Amino acid sequence: MAIRLNADDFWEFSLALYCREAVAAACLSLQDRRGADVNLLLAICWLARSGYFTSEAALGAARDAAAPWSDAVLKPLRFVRRRLGAEFEEVAAADRQSIKHGLLAVELEAERISQQKIVAALAGHVGALSTDPARDLARTSLDLYVGFLSEAGDEQDRKDLDAILACL
Repeated sequence: MAIRLNADDFWEFSLALYCREAVAAACLSLQDRRGADVNLLLAICWLARSGYFTSEAALGAARDAAAPWSDAVLKPLRFVRRRLGAEFEEVAAADRQSIKHGLLAVELEAERISQQKIVAALAGHVGALSTDPARDLARTSLDLYVGFLSEAGDEQDRKDLDAILACL
């Protein structure tokens, strides 16, 4: 049975959680080292905070729903924005910064669209409400997701996941 999930609630939750420096650093570490989708990491936490476990099927559906958008829109935007910070020194720093700021605004809007896709995909896969603590629900699902990304997790993966879980 599908439950009604609200993408706006997910967005607000994500902004509040991601603004914590430790969470942002951990999510970006997993993104850069393992290819993790930060929105999926945040979705797992959001569902856990709401009392839901994110199953393997739910993760697969969400990943499949978000991947085309991520590949075509988010990753290219991120790539260009990051390059502007480290390259093109012949372009005035103020100009590079202005362009980076504009790209970041577009990237954030694209992230919001990605979250809408994830929420739509998750709705049909969310199981019964759990009484387990949010950290336990999130830990199991985060471990499952990172396991999809790399069969051999490492100490940094654990540190990153623990940093995220500490803020739930």
